[in-house]
Amino acid sequence: MYLRRCYRRRSGKRHAYWALVESYRTARGPRQRVVAYLGETNEQGRLGVKNAAESRQGGEQLKLFEETRAEWIEVDVNGLRIENIRALGGPWLGMTLWHELQLPELLARLLP
Repeated sequence: MYLRRCYRRRSGKRHAYWALVESYRTARGPRQRVVAYLGETNEQGRLGVKNAAESRQGGEQLKLFEETRAEWIEVDVNGLRIENIRALGGPWLGMTLWHELQLPELLARLLP
């Protein structure tokens, strides 16, 4: 669920109001439905609705405003372009071997 700002023209003026919206999936793709109209609330009112929706009272309720991360992203490889390529593999491997073989300690002991 998330808060959506909606606009409406009334008597020649543009008015904004807020709605609590829920997303769900159908066979035809994702859809949204309005759970509650909140009216013309200020920022403090919107934060109050968000905090009330996120509260854990009542047992098993999930967070309404939890950020989700995609597990994969589809990329159109025909539209990709590579620029400013830097060779990082060789220097990184050399530095890793340098530290894994403890060469700084060895050279500090052998060289005065």
